[in-house]
Order: sequence, then C-alpha cells, then structure tokens
Amino acid sequence: MSWVSIIGMANLRKIESGLAWFTLVAVAVYFPVETWASWTDGLYHPYYLVDVIAMGLLLWGALRSLRARPERSPAVLAAAYAWTVANGWRATFARAFELLLGGSLDHGPAEMWAVSIATITALACLILALYLVVRSSPAESE
Repeated sequence: MSWVSIIGMANLRKIESGLAWFTLVAVAVYFPVETWASWTDGLYHPYYLVDVIAMGLLLWGALRSLRARPERSPAVLAAAYAWTVANGWRATFARAFELLLGGSLDHGPAEMWAVSIATITALACLILALYLVVRSSPAESE
C-alpha cells in the first residue's frame, strides 16, 4: 500500500466522519421540526411515519459510520440518504403541485423553501455518500 493510498483513505475517512456528524446534527433538527409540523395531521399519518423511518435510517447510518473507525462504513448512510431524498422529492413536488393548483400550504412560503432546501441538501449528501461507497469498493483498492 502506497503513502498516496494511505493519505487518500485518511481523507475519505475524514469526509465520511464529517458527513456522519452533519447527519446527527440534521436528525437533531429534523426530528423536532417534522414532529411539530406533523402534529396537526397526527403522528400516525403515513407521511410522518415515512419521515420517522428516514430519521431512523439516518441515525443508524451515522452511528454505524462513526463506530466503524478506523474502517469506513458509508453504505447504510447512503441508503438512508436515498430514502430521505426520495421522500423529500415527493414532499417538495406535492407542495409545488398544491401551489400550482391554487392551493396553499399550512406554513406558508417558508414551508416550500424549507422542504426544497432540505431536499437539495439531502441530495448533496446522497451524492457524497455514494461517492464514499464507490471509493470503498474492493475494486478501488487494487
């Protein structure tokens, strides 16, 4: 193993750790905000339950990644962000179509902005997590 590959692995580990810590902070914000926003529809509502699954996957992926040290383990984090982005995509466009049809949102324009920005951020995290997964494959280490 060359010094370049050792340095590269250390940098990938730092990137993954940064993503995992960012994810923990995001879940710490996501959980109370989404719970508050969903309160009127009921916490048994299917859309909120999909969010709870996303939060659980994100938490699991971040903790798994951080506990894997000194190894890397970005796969669950990538799967968690894939689920979260799919849900965010649905949520963003459901709101966009509601507005296009002349409807309104429960929390006004801020709701559209928040959901859109969260979806774009999660998509960026998914791309980064997928990059980390690809870079952790056995073919990359040869």
